[in-house]
Parts: sequence; C-alpha cells; structure tokens
Amino acid sequence: MTFGLTWLLTLLLIAFPYPSFLSLALPHFGYLFVTWWGLMRNHQLSMTLLLVSSLPVDVLYGTALGLHGLIFASIAYALTLLGPSIRQVNWLRQSTVIFVVLMIASAVSYWVRTLTGQAPEFHILVFQAFSSALFWSPLCWLYDLLAQFTQDSEAQR
Repeated sequence: MTFGLTWLLTLLLIAFPYPSFLSLALPHFGYLFVTWWGLMRNHQLSMTLLLVSSLPVDVLYGTALGLHGLIFASIAYALTLLGPSIRQVNWLRQSTVIFVVLMIASAVSYWVRTLTGQAPEFHILVFQAFSSALFWSPLCWLYDLLAQFTQDSEAQR
C-alpha cells in the first residue's frame, strides 16, 4: 500500500502544471521516488514493480517507453549497494551522493534520448539533478510521513 500511495503522489507531482519559469528548478520526482525506495525501503523494492511503474512516467514526460525503466533500475541498483552507508550520514552528505547518482542517471538519459532522435539539453538535466538533490530532504520527509500513515492505518485493521 505504501508503494502505491508514494507512486500516486509522485505521478501527481509530475503531472501538476507548474509555471514555465520553474522548468529549470523542478526536481525529477520520478528519480526521487526511486531514490527513496532504493535507500529507505530497499528490502521491499521489486525491480519488476519499478519497471512497470516507470511506464506512466515515460508517458507523462513524452520519452521512449522503457527509458525511465532503465534509469529507475540503475538508480535503484546503485542506491541499494550504497544504501547502508548513505542512510547513516546527515542530509547534506546524502544529497551530495544523490546528486552524483542522479548525474550519472542524467547522463544515461541524455545518451538514450540522443540515440532515439530527441534533442535534449544537457544543462536542463544537470539543473534537474541539482534541484533533485536539494529537494531530497523534504520529499524524503513527506514519503516517510506517508509510509508511517499507511503503517498506522494497517495496524488499526
């Protein structure tokens, strides 16, 4: 239930209409969703579920089907390996590591988009990775709050 609610919240955050001047400052909410699951809930993470949940993200962003599935799987794999050491440090160091991982994911995204004939601008992907790293802490808190709410509601049943 937690996965479904965090996934729906992420899709709502992606689909929400933002002003055009915020296009450079918007974080990539899909990457942050996978980051939270890869770091905080990696024992409950399913790669198949991530691949299936990436398809609506591909549709919302208008990219080739499977692009976000590839990126989600690589982010989840990297953060599952790094997870125990990252969870023990403060939010600033977490954001730094997340920025590096998301930059690698942005480079893969740039490469695949270039191969499929799109003309992505790499500076937008860099700004998205940077704003995602800055936005990591509040969104982590929000997802933790949502997970606690779902666990409390399941315990009451």
